[in-house]
Amino acid sequence: MEISLSIVCGPGKKNLITDVNGIQVGSAEDNKIGTGVTIVTSDKPLSAAVDVRGGGPGTRETDMLSLENSIGRADAIVLSGGSAFGLDACSEVQDLLRQDNKGYKVGKAIVPLVPGAVIFDLNINDKPYVNTIGEYSPWRILANKAYKAANTDFLLGSFGAGCGATTATLKGGQGSSSWSQTFSNGKKYTVGAIVINNAVGNPLLNEGPHFLSAHLEFDNEFGGYGVCNDLYDNILRAKRLPQSIGKTEIFDNISSNTVIGVVATDAPLTRSNLKRLAIMAHDGIARSLSPAHTPMDGDTIFSITTSQDIKEQVLDNVDILALGSRASDCVARACNRAIYEAEAIGNSMPGWKNFFQSK
Repeated sequence: MEISLSIVCGPGKKNLITDVNGIQVGSAEDNKIGTGVTIVTSDKPLSAAVDVRGGGPGTRETDMLSLENSIGRADAIVLSGGSAFGLDACSEVQDLLRQDNKGYKVGKAIVPLVPGAVIFDLNINDKPYVNTIGEYSPWRILANKAYKAANTDFLLGSFGAGCGATTATLKGGQGSSSWSQTFSNGKKYTVGAIVINNAVGNPLLNEGPHFLSAHLEFDNEFGGYGVCNDLYDNILRAKRLPQSIGKTEIFDNISSNTVIGVVATDAPLTRSNLKRLAIMAHDGIARSLSPAHTPMDGDTIFSITTSQDIKEQVLDNVDILALGSRASDCVARACNRAIYEAEAIGNSMPGWKNFFQSK
């Protein structure tokens, strides 16, 4: 049987998760303390699922999204720096949603549902809140700014929760990408991803400039080097990097890393379909970073759809396969774009552009 996965396909207009109609992203950061917050939201509640693959996650409300539980929806999803302290950002967003009368109705009460995940960036710059009594949580302040800034346009690199992100070899950051294609039912759907790349793993082949998942690149979105055709030449390029590249003494706590993100679509997916989407999306982390899903990572991917209350499967399994494959590609491309766009802040490691030039 011949299977045609797509008729018309390619990245969306913005090549951002906000190419999914109805999705908005807000981000805010503080370069002085080296941290930030990113929020993914919509005007309407989002059906949601989550898949956690890292051995050291920092999350909130993930159990609520499990298939065996009743709710399976979110009013916003928060990605934050700050390790466990950063979960305060979820509480701030919940309060702002409550003020906007958005949430899950329980009797006379409205309870906003705000799952979230955090990265460890406490080793980047000085964060007085962590060691000073009486300091107000900077992650609440940043969450407030991010919520109010939610829009269809946002910046990549050292912005939002990517402000203090690092990887094994280079400055990490916030990345995003999208993909649209026509499916077997003749309808066009879009899938997009946003990630905060703070991985234990290395995103480059050897020490660069080629990304591990360079074959997925479109329109020079992360430098335009493409696939490395000459491994020996790649090794020679690596010699241009100083010996200090990589985790130095201030980054020797490798429990401080993770990749967190959201994949969104407008395709009509059930909660079970969304869970499969999140599972498949994790492959994008493994394709773009080596190693991935380690005992020290907190790798977490949320999946959401703007389609409302889909109780029975609409798409066939081949279309679910195609959508999940594209979600994986989007996560990989977003991971690479996060590295490509990131700039050093404070005592962080240098960015990709400190060593290489785009083609």
